[in-house]
Amino acid sequence: MAPYLLLFLIFVICGLVNMTRPRNSIRPVSDRDTKNAYKAAFEIESKETVERRKLISLLLVIVLLIDMLLIVWIVHFA
Repeated sequence: MAPYLLLFLIFVICGLVNMTRPRNSIRPVSDRDTKNAYKAAFEIESKETVERRKLISLLLVIVLLIDMLLIVWIVHFA
């Protein structure tokens, strides 16, 4: 049961990290695509977006620490 719980938590953490990453990975095909890519890369984000990403990152760190404590607890008492 413990390996499945660990695998589930890893998938959840990876999914949340994937949701919070910036979406600026554009492969330009033409000059217009290149200009759009530069615009997207240097676009100023709102304070709400930055605060939301900070909060999600903090929650991910907390979940990761709890996950590590669970692993230590399971290994210790197994």
